[in-house]
Amino acid sequence: MNKNLVIVLAGAVIIAVLVALLVQFSLRGKKAAPPPVAKAPQAEILIATKALPLGHTLAAGDARWQKWPADSIFPGAVKRTKNITAEKALEGRLARAVAQGEPLTKSALLSNTKGNVVAASLEPGQRAVSIAVSATTMVSGFITPGDYVDVVLTYKESMKNNDDPDAEAFAALNLKKLAVETILQNVKVLAVDQLTRSPKDNKVKVGRTVTLAVDLQRAEMLALAGQVGTLSLMLRGVGDDENVERAWPIISDARITNADDEIHKQYLEYRKENGTESRTIKIFNGETLESVSAQ
Repeated sequence: MNKNLVIVLAGAVIIAVLVALLVQFSLRGKKAAPPPVAKAPQAEILIATKALPLGHTLAAGDARWQKWPADSIFPGAVKRTKNITAEKALEGRLARAVAQGEPLTKSALLSNTKGNVVAASLEPGQRAVSIAVSATTMVSGFITPGDYVDVVLTYKESMKNNDDPDAEAFAALNLKKLAVETILQNVKVLAVDQLTRSPKDNKVKVGRTVTLAVDLQRAEMLALAGQVGTLSLMLRGVGDDENVERAWPIISDARITNADDEIHKQYLEYRKENGTESRTIKIFNGETLESVSAQ
């Protein structure tokens, strides 16, 4: 065999082996691409932005939306719908403490838990006090839990001064037996009888007792006022939380009518016409006391 031919064949074999080895090593260095993984559907749920204590009333900044796998959302979680804000998604007071980052659930609210709802609805320092009512003293049943009312006391009062007949006569012109005062303003109604929520059917219900949320001092006032006279409730309009400072004299049974004042005026005219001896008369015009000389 030709020596040159042998050399060419040998070189070709060596080159073929080297190419095969090169291809093999290059294939080993490349890793197979992983198969594409489908992304799990995402949703948003409400979580606490900070630690929230028991009884806390949810406010702005207490909660935010957090992305969450849609197939892992548990019952009771507050899921975001449309463009609702975190503040509007869940409102109320907490029935338990919530840790920072913990999902907020509807069952965490007092309004959705079982137990003493009235006690759970009281703010720190408040007391629940019940007063007896009737159709006439509770606005014909239009007062429902969650409303705000003023409390009016109608009571018996008498003023006698045997040492000063003029003072006693003056008192009689302004007070016979009854007087009335607004003793509390802007008080929240917690319950009517055992009902702690407005009736779903919106039917008017006349209760026998109304439970109010007040501080300790006002609780004492109500306890005593119930023994002094009759308590009536005045319903406030929605959003009306302004206290009114009384700028008028105490309303009494004598001041609510003008008969006594008119008769007294006629008496003074009679004395003047008949030349009766001079006498000092005390006249109260509702704001000031004057002493005048009557003939």
